[in-house]
Amino acid sequence: MTATPPPKIPTADRIRQLTETRQRVLALPAENALQAILEHPQPAALVHSFSEEDLHFLIHDIGLENALPLLSLASNRQWEYLVDMEAWSRDRMNFQTTTAWLQLLLAADADRLVKWCYEEKLEWIELYLFRNIELRIRESDQSPSDLGEGYFSDDDTFYVRFVDYPVATQQEEAFKRLRNEMLGQLLRRLSLFDHLRYQGLLMEAMGLLPGEIEEELFRLRNVRLGEKGFLPFDEAVGVYQPLQPEELAARGKKILRPGPADETQLPAPRITATFLEGDNLFVRSLKQIQAPHIIEQLQTETASLCNRVIAADLSVIRGRDQLRSVVSKVSGYLSIGLGRLLAGSRQEREKKAAKLVQRHMLIDIFRTGFGCALQLKWRADRWYRESWCRDRKLELTFWGETWLGQLGGLLIDKPKFYDPDQAGSNYRDFAAMEEIEATGLGLSQVTVLDSLFGKLNPELAPSSMHRSIDYKNMLLTQWARASLKMPPVTPGTSDPAIPVSRFRPFYETLWRSQEDRRRIADERKTEFLQWIAKQSGLSTTELADRLGWVFEALFDEIEQELARVRAGNLDPRHVHLFLLKP
Repeated sequence: MTATPPPKIPTADRIRQLTETRQRVLALPAENALQAILEHPQPAALVHSFSEEDLHFLIHDIGLENALPLLSLASNRQWEYLVDMEAWSRDRMNFQTTTAWLQLLLAADADRLVKWCYEEKLEWIELYLFRNIELRIRESDQSPSDLGEGYFSDDDTFYVRFVDYPVATQQEEAFKRLRNEMLGQLLRRLSLFDHLRYQGLLMEAMGLLPGEIEEELFRLRNVRLGEKGFLPFDEAVGVYQPLQPEELAARGKKILRPGPADETQLPAPRITATFLEGDNLFVRSLKQIQAPHIIEQLQTETASLCNRVIAADLSVIRGRDQLRSVVSKVSGYLSIGLGRLLAGSRQEREKKAAKLVQRHMLIDIFRTGFGCALQLKWRADRWYRESWCRDRKLELTFWGETWLGQLGGLLIDKPKFYDPDQAGSNYRDFAAMEEIEATGLGLSQVTVLDSLFGKLNPELAPSSMHRSIDYKNMLLTQWARASLKMPPVTPGTSDPAIPVSRFRPFYETLWRSQEDRRRIADERKTEFLQWIAKQSGLSTTELADRLGWVFEALFDEIEQELARVRAGNLDPRHVHLFLLKP
């Protein structure tokens, strides 16, 4: 009795099933993902359905040695992508990483590797052999011992020796042994597969022009990777060229494929989309789009944009955690760009943003967003070149921790946002328009204060530099000296500090009692603002608008530090907000 064959599944349904399975696998931890793939009824079809980018990251997450079953199931197209990503350093073949990946592919599927080298990667393997072996052809009347030490042959005619080089560490010695072992296995398999082609391969490898071959291989690699967004550095860096909102209309409208997502058999990168998280405007705009084929195209475009940023940053991305930071950066600047394009709009921002991501190229929106950060940097650069603090050779620590962080993030090559709550480094990429605005406000406040200090022109004599001087205690000390009818701190002042005995009367007038707690009297705050206005030439209203928050924070800090300290107990060693001396 003949068994009934299982019903055929329509191609569209099979593609949809593979897509759903692939999405579930990418959401799993690495070790569970490997098990899920190997237990799938058609593991090869599932692996082939992965985009090259997703498979690359998955292999690194699993671990290169543990991922050998995936490498054996991967297609030649996926192998080529892995080699393109791993075997090059800028425009030169990296022979150490090439050796490591040849070893992995040899262990995964040696027979297919040999066939792949002969049929698809001939010039690539020839260049590798040119750099790593020496060839001698024995004449009929020549003894093998005449060729020198280290040569071996499997036909007594073509003799090969591994190129030797000095090593300085045990690690380098171990790698050289690995190379020799791998090359020995590869050459034997190349010879067994087709000995005549093997002989031709050796002769061509020794006769090629390495510079021309390497340049051509690099060009072809760039063409392949360019289709995925990995452009050469000099082209990829254009992603950081700022774009004004009014320029977007002239750049044309994006054309999206009208068909449903399952009409295409080309796998789209999915792992990037798994990191599109958070509550920024770009992520919320994607949630407004219901058509699956539109979502898929935007995910592919986002992955391509991430790849271009990776190329522009000269980053080496090997795993999900590293990719997550790139996706966060791209998502953040896309959100800032959308916010800039929707400036003034307060209603249905998410729906309007969803229309924008379907109308404009994401790279253009990214450039619009990055332009906001770049404009802040240019403002900071222009101010700092002509600033009073730079002219007086003051460190940025003069401006306190928060402004130091903000200025430090703007004065580097690529602007960063200062986030004191972030673990590890306090700098990260801008993620929202609110962060751009907050940093811009801080820069404006520093600019006004720096101009004020330029008019006050206080002396920071070497004799006083042992003190911890910053804008807070210098500004408050200048005000206290003015209130006490003392001369201002000028280039003729030897020491800006006030004798504590003379400071006590001023200190007592600062306070008023309120609900069993001492607070700075409102009239003293008004006097301070009027003194600042007189020194700066600005009106009290303008000062309150531009620096009111700064001054309020300054008086709050005085209250926190000194509210419980009576005038008779003042100790110059423990007072930080005024420069005092015994």
